[in-house]
Amino acid sequence: MSTIDPRISSSPVVTQVFEQLLSEMMSGELLPGQRISDADLAVRFGVSRTPVREALQKLRDIGLIEASASRFTRVTDVTPEQTDQAFTVWKALYPLLLEDAIPVVDADTVALLEADHAEYLEALPTLVGQRIATANFLFFSRLNAFTSNAILLRSLVAVVHIVRIGSLYLPRHIDFTSLARAQSLIIDAARQHDPAKAREAMEQLRGIEVPLS
Repeated sequence: MSTIDPRISSSPVVTQVFEQLLSEMMSGELLPGQRISDADLAVRFGVSRTPVREALQKLRDIGLIEASASRFTRVTDVTPEQTDQAFTVWKALYPLLLEDAIPVVDADTVALLEADHAEYLEALPTLVGQRIATANFLFFSRLNAFTSNAILLRSLVAVVHIVRIGSLYLPRHIDFTSLARAQSLIIDAARQHDPAKAREAMEQLRGIEVPLS
């Protein structure tokens, strides 16, 4: 599944490079502080440096890449504090998406939410951070298609990836149980087109804190 909404993506090539680099950050192939060469990436992907630079700029815009002119481009070290800040912003934005999505979400998307939730629950006992984070990310991204608010989508994308990557490097796990309850409530809300259930889910999410130490 693409993690860039097509309404805010510039080209398939840029999306491909963005997705691959993001995947490598999630898997640990690209580590915090690791340097990246746009020339090397262009050769690797068999494209010009222009789409590579655009993909890197997108990663920079959401805080996952940092660059210094003529010196370096490297993977950002996302701190627990930055993860906490991004999660706070996400919790403020996601209710707006729910307001748009819950009244109109379709049965096919509900089925996808159920499958993502099942994968999340299956991943929990393994404590494999990448698998848990990916299942959770997919779940909460399913409703993106049900808003026409491009600015909201852009803002959500900007913070959700910081949370997704940053969660891999926290000193302790977040409250996975509360997150599972919130997912279950969102499924109920989507199935019943029930805004009250969606608000209940957000109350669960607001109670989750990012461990800082």
